[in-house]
Amino acid sequence: MIDERTKMMIYKFALLNAVTHNGKANPGALMGKIIAADPSFRMRAMEIKSEIERIVSDVNAMGIEEQRAKLDELAPELLERKKEKKKDEGLPELEGAEEGKVVTRFAPSPTGPLTLGQFLRAVMLSYGYARKYKGKFILRIEDTDAGKIEKEFIEWIKEDLKKCGVDYDLCVHQSERIEIYYRHADELVKAGKAYVCTCPAEKFKEYKMRMENCPCRADSEKEAMEKWEKMKAGGFDEGEAVLRLKISMQDKNPVMRDPPAFRINKKEHPLAGWKYSAWPLYNFACAVDDHDLGITHVFRGKEHEHNTAVQHFIFDAFGWKKPVVINFGMIRFPGTVQHTREMKELLAKGEISGWDDPRLPTIRALLRRGFVPKALKEFAFRCGLTKNDIQSSWENIEAINRKYIDPVAKRYMVAINPAKIKVKGAKKGEMTEPLHPQNPSLGEKKICFDPEEVYISGDDFEKLKGKKIRLKGLFNIMLSDESEYAGDEIVQGMPKIQWVSVPNVAISVLFPDGRKENAISEQAISDAKDGDIVQMERIGFGRIEKAEGKITVVFGHK
Repeated sequence: MIDERTKMMIYKFALLNAVTHNGKANPGALMGKIIAADPSFRMRAMEIKSEIERIVSDVNAMGIEEQRAKLDELAPELLERKKEKKKDEGLPELEGAEEGKVVTRFAPSPTGPLTLGQFLRAVMLSYGYARKYKGKFILRIEDTDAGKIEKEFIEWIKEDLKKCGVDYDLCVHQSERIEIYYRHADELVKAGKAYVCTCPAEKFKEYKMRMENCPCRADSEKEAMEKWEKMKAGGFDEGEAVLRLKISMQDKNPVMRDPPAFRINKKEHPLAGWKYSAWPLYNFACAVDDHDLGITHVFRGKEHEHNTAVQHFIFDAFGWKKPVVINFGMIRFPGTVQHTREMKELLAKGEISGWDDPRLPTIRALLRRGFVPKALKEFAFRCGLTKNDIQSSWENIEAINRKYIDPVAKRYMVAINPAKIKVKGAKKGEMTEPLHPQNPSLGEKKICFDPEEVYISGDDFEKLKGKKIRLKGLFNIMLSDESEYAGDEIVQGMPKIQWVSVPNVAISVLFPDGRKENAISEQAISDAKDGDIVQMERIGFGRIEKAEGKITVVFGHK
């Protein structure tokens, strides 16, 4: 038997969980808290689980204001702790930050659409801190690699940010700033801080590994400037010349041994066309832009630490003040394709349908599945600012998304790969139910029942055939092709499944693993509109992608 003290503890935790999640406590979330409070309960897990489910059922039947009032009466300290925790959530203070003076940037290379990893770290840290300090957030499109970037990706990145509610104060395309980079490069060449190297790539690599100067390094400033002008004028072919920073070929760090600043690229640029053939490389363009645009704080992955060292040389060469650089770790989702190049390979092989394929971790794919921007932002801020890589799971981000969509997602019964049955001993009828059990404002739906034509999911039919089950909202049946009415009594533990009768609507459900399953739904789903997020009972949440003709639902998560 569960004693009264334990029941009260479960009751308090259930109230807190409900208040935290829009009035709906989750039994699964309570078990860990109860065992943490008293490890001896681990030996009585089934008994505790049963009591949790009973108490959660009672708590969820209450309104959220009643729940909050009850929690304040029984455990005000938990409510206060919740308020304090909420107050402390968000981003920690930033080094050297002054209100109104923080300028950050998100600088993607448009080789693909925006990914979840980019959004959670580079976007949300840069954007979040700019807004935290009432500063400026800049979108800088790093489109200097004509062979890899695409105009479509540039537009998609802007579109994805807009859909996620990330507004930028300024948008800059590096391809429009080439003359600015040229002027700064002119200064370095004239000052003897850069030179044009015409050594073959493999030969320079030998010099670099042996820590020896290449012959081009000895050119006078005049000779270097002549070669540089020839580079800008298109006088070299690809691979024939590189403008290098004159740092040191004896530096302990190989990355600092006269790294390249410009190279020849004679491919057509999607925005600039054939206008330029000498293009800046990442470190040079990045350093110049960070200075010219007044960037105060740079958020970048820790794999860029060597790039930071090169960029600091450029800042020192011009006598510029350096921005504060904060390196972050990556957020990884095991079993998920992480890199754009891997996605391109899948696309080339025809293994995915496009950049919004539900199997991909792109923002386009996640929005398509019904993940809402508020959930993505909250998850990003919960991860905070850390240099350590974070191993996460989809369950974490799904739980946050569920918090936002569950209170507003209309409920519909759906049968996947439907199996048709008849029910002997039952009569035709119709009933009216709310579209959401806890949100009457969403309206009602009419459900019809015809015992001669009832459909359930094919998996349910195969697993439960020959057993007594309950048709949700109706009665019990002994399941078979010719099922029989088996009473109205609600029996604890009896399988309760969704069903669809006539009239019904044919729909298609696209799952995150790429499967596309045929299904039927109750007639009420025909009132849904494109973009609506719905809950298919016992299946999960999904987003209506196509409401005209045969309805298509893209599955989100449980």
